Amino acid sequence: MGTVQGMLAAARSLLGTTEHPPGSNRNAVTKWYGFTGPWCDMAVSYAAAHSDNLSATGGKYALTTAHARAFQKKGRWHYGIGGIRPGDIVFFDWSGSRSIGAIDHVGIVEAVHSNRTITTLEGNTSDAFRRRRRGSACVVGYGRPAYQGGSAPMPSGDGILRVGSKGKAVSTLQKNLNTVQKAGLTVDGEFGPATQKAVRTFQAGHHLPVDGEYGPQSAAMMKAALAGKQAPIRPRALVAAPGTLVVDGVFGPATCAALQRTLNSREQAGLEVDGAFGPLTVTALQKYLKVTADGIVGPKTVTALQNHLAVPAGGEWDAATSRALQTALNAGSF
Repeated sequence: MGTVQGMLAAARSLLGTTEHPPGSNRNAVTKWYGFTGPWCDMAVSYAAAHSDNLSATGGKYALTTAHARAFQKKGRWHYGIGGIRPGDIVFFDWSGSRSIGAIDHVGIVEAVHSNRTITTLEGNTSDAFRRRRRGSACVVGYGRPAYQGGSAPMPSGDGILRVGSKGKAVSTLQKNLNTVQKAGLTVDGEFGPATQKAVRTFQAGHHLPVDGEYGPQSAAMMKAALAGKQAPIRPRALVAAPGTLVVDGVFGPATCAALQRTLNSREQAGLEVDGAFGPLTVTALQKYLKVTADGIVGPKTVTALQNHLAVPAGGEWDAATSRALQTALNAGSF
């Protein structure tokens, strides 16, 4: 059995691992796993296997929802980021629903910051293994591996407020329920029958499962209700503001975000500028280049991009292609 330090070291060794070509899911991680597909959880498994931590993390996984539920089944799961530590496996839902069934992505926590953000080590983020800074709004929860030498104890609760819960979080919930539905609760920080009844009323009124427990889905809906919205607010990606790109030949989040902005202005593509080179961005690029829009970056798409950039067309997305793209985006000539 390995340690949390070994897990982080193995994950850091993956930094800079990329797909060839971008958007193909083909790299050393997927080759090791034996399956070509979205590889964020495969990267977690790779780091675990190469640090003697595979049993600590629950085994090999490619499906993030199954991995989260495995942590939950073992009593090693917590909703939200309360109590999160380096080495924890953190799961994300980009839609903001914060439901295990809606998990999109996973990473390894490298550092925890006082402003409720975390630094993570992630695979399959803008077609590479990268270090990211994430906000709490997109986090569903985290699993704590059973590292050798003893992992930090799990928080006393699982992140859900229910009958018997006490403290500041309960007081905030009571205040919010009084605000959004005039619940008339005494704000005493104790989750009793009256608070449970008010939570059930809130859930029923917003088409949520009515269980009287205030979990991540109810919290997402409460945030929306306080803002006067009828549906959970989708978290915004933390991406760099528009600016001059560094021409370094690395197709990273900043370059992808600049490409998305350009495709939106040229083609009214309606892309979310999140720095992620996903199928919607790939399809928009293919439409702009007038090639088959299948959402997969193959030799024909790369060749069309290279022809558009007036660089040698070898059908392989290399550093020279990325440098030419960065130069064109900076010049506004793409």
